[in-house]
Amino acid sequence: MSLLVKRIPSEQATNLREDYRAALLDDVVPWWMRHSLDEECGGYYSLLERDGTPWATDKYMWMNGRQVWMLSHLYNAYQQNAEWLAAARLGAEFMVRHAFKDDGKMHFRLSRQGRSRSEVLSVYTEVFGAIAMAEYAKASGDESYWTKALAMYGFLMSRLGQPSDSTLLGYPINAQFHLHAHDMCRITVAWVFNELRPDQRFADDLTLSVDSILSRHWKPEHRALLENVALDGTALLDLPEGRMFHPGHAMESAWMMMEIARQRDDEHLLQTAIDITLASLDQGWDTEYGGLRYVTNIDWTPTHSLEADLKLWWPHSEALYALLLAWDLTGREDIAQWYWKVHDYAFTHFPDPDYGEWFGYLNRDGSRVWTAKANGWKGFFHLPRVLLRALQLLGG
Repeated sequence: MSLLVKRIPSEQATNLREDYRAALLDDVVPWWMRHSLDEECGGYYSLLERDGTPWATDKYMWMNGRQVWMLSHLYNAYQQNAEWLAAARLGAEFMVRHAFKDDGKMHFRLSRQGRSRSEVLSVYTEVFGAIAMAEYAKASGDESYWTKALAMYGFLMSRLGQPSDSTLLGYPINAQFHLHAHDMCRITVAWVFNELRPDQRFADDLTLSVDSILSRHWKPEHRALLENVALDGTALLDLPEGRMFHPGHAMESAWMMMEIARQRDDEHLLQTAIDITLASLDQGWDTEYGGLRYVTNIDWTPTHSLEADLKLWWPHSEALYALLLAWDLTGREDIAQWYWKVHDYAFTHFPDPDYGEWFGYLNRDGSRVWTAKANGWKGFFHLPRVLLRALQLLGG
């Protein structure tokens, strides 16, 4: 099977292309351009009400980095819009002025003016800082940003895949975990760098990420991609942390591996990534209310996360692209059926017809937890990235 042949029927592809174009360019991008830019102090507001009004003025640097990358990527990969470039510059310059410590690590959260509020989660902040610097370097033509990005790349990669005593955003316990989150971080950063300036170093890190995900975290006997395993990949099912299955994370990794499979014409990798996607949907889909649960344990024992049954915007976004790409690469009817199920739920429940953009957090029954559009975890990244990739996949 050639991985270059498109298999979504042309009429459906045309209609979907317009859906994604309108969502991205008529709704999501304009909303963030109107409401998030802090023209006075630089950077972007991270905490925005339903109508875009800031409900506080602190700035979260992993959100700031994501937005610099996304705006720069739109400029580089879709349209050289001067307003997008100016908005990217606003965030990039703010980061360079305020976000970095002398030791190369990054502040997680700053005041509006750039004073540090918190230094936690530096590694995850650096992931998005690195891709921001790299993508903005191409958009701006300023080589100093690429130099900074390369230095960040080396510093970051040396710490990914190392033993952790805590799961993502968790508290330390007396155990050593290998985190799927670290493989996701490596693959995210290496893909961006390799697309911008192809190099064997970046390609090798992509291979390392894929091999680690498949050899350590993907457990076909359980039909689950486990978030936290022992360093050698042994499942730690005696621990609640070891039973954790994150459908959104799994499908985000899956579509990244599908992209690598397409680029390398690797049929086996493609089929494995599709298996991960379908297993994630089988585990995560709420058959009573519809939508994807946020987190489960593979045996349905209670999770640490009390928000486990919530329906969040970003796992649905990642599932949309994973399924659209898998459908396009295979033409399989079972994948098409899953795509339409996720599409119908996502486009029915999350978009805000009154103020624009998408709601982020729904209760299990689909009612809104709150209506604010941006917080320290929801920003200008997952949704626009998926909308853009889908639009490009469909020929837009």
